[in-house]
Amino acid sequence: MQNQVVNTLIDKYRKELLSEEIEQLLNLALPSKPTQEELDEFIRTFNWQENEACNALMFSYLMKEYPEMDYSKCNINRIKALLNLFKFSNLKLISKFTKICNEFKNSNIDVMVLKGGAMKHLRPEYSRTMGDIDVLVDEKDYIKSGKIAESMGYECSWDIHSVDLHPKGSEEGIMDIHKYIYMGTGSETNLNEGLYKRATKTKIFGVDAYLPSNEDLFFISLVNLARNLTYKTSINGLYYTFFDLHYLLNSKTDFDWNIVFENAKITKTQAQLFFAIQFVNRIVPNLLPDKFPTDFISDKQIEDYSILCLYKRFFLWGMKQRSHELKFASIFSDLALFKEYLVLKPKYFILKMAIFSKNPKLANLIMNINEKCHFV
Repeated sequence: MQNQVVNTLIDKYRKELLSEEIEQLLNLALPSKPTQEELDEFIRTFNWQENEACNALMFSYLMKEYPEMDYSKCNINRIKALLNLFKFSNLKLISKFTKICNEFKNSNIDVMVLKGGAMKHLRPEYSRTMGDIDVLVDEKDYIKSGKIAESMGYECSWDIHSVDLHPKGSEEGIMDIHKYIYMGTGSETNLNEGLYKRATKTKIFGVDAYLPSNEDLFFISLVNLARNLTYKTSINGLYYTFFDLHYLLNSKTDFDWNIVFENAKITKTQAQLFFAIQFVNRIVPNLLPDKFPTDFISDKQIEDYSILCLYKRFFLWGMKQRSHELKFASIFSDLALFKEYLVLKPKYFILKMAIFSKNPKLANLIMNINEKCHFV
């Protein structure tokens, strides 16, 4: 079920977001154990200076996966020093999380820990950068939980589906409280009942909290990957996803794919799930099974999804960035900027409207008639 537009989209994401070093590392670490000779050659050629902290963090995952191998040919002390920085930062975040959740508990509000927070609980020995901790609360407790956080001195950025907590006067993330997990389909709330039904109550960072099932974490991770690729968000978390998915799939002997497929159907995210699996397997071949029920998704659905992703991410994105750069107060000092402003602002405003951004045929037409965009 591959076609030109799907391949084009995957190639563009891959070129923009994944370095050659990281791809090599992922393929060395997953899905099977490398030989010592392969490891030594990788260490010898690995670019430790480029994006040093991220590369060291990813290399630590390789070391955790295969602790019995010889790593003496790399700078272990430097890697450990960088990991300690992440550990200290995460401990501060977890301390704030625990304090807030204890206040929630006093008001009979339970939380379900999602995404990176859940994976950190499951694999505490694996370091990761954590910008905040995502939790799910019952819809009736959504407003209440945000008000409690505000009473503790945190600022809240409210959205229709979540509220971000951060210290006053700072954009530092602390917690993202969801009443449902946003996926952009309008059917996300259909997932909540099953999430709670399959979750287990356990101690997470010293707090009694719900932990989703492996299947639900797997599904959320894939759909979140698809969204992050489209909107270029949480890119640092992209690399962990490969290790997270491999762990969630293989650490449970009776992993139930039917739960994953049903989650996609009830949330109308079949295209996101399908595409995310194709993307993962393009980077690390055969990391995930890609057998889908015969009625799961059609070629037309995945092609339409890919066209809209191309339109949003690679056609509109440049206009969006430039539009934000053109400040009204500054355009009067330069006639060229003034002319650009008059053309770009209305153009971007019109082309981002739902009539184009949600219509594959019109989006494809716009891209094809634009002389700089021949994606499909």
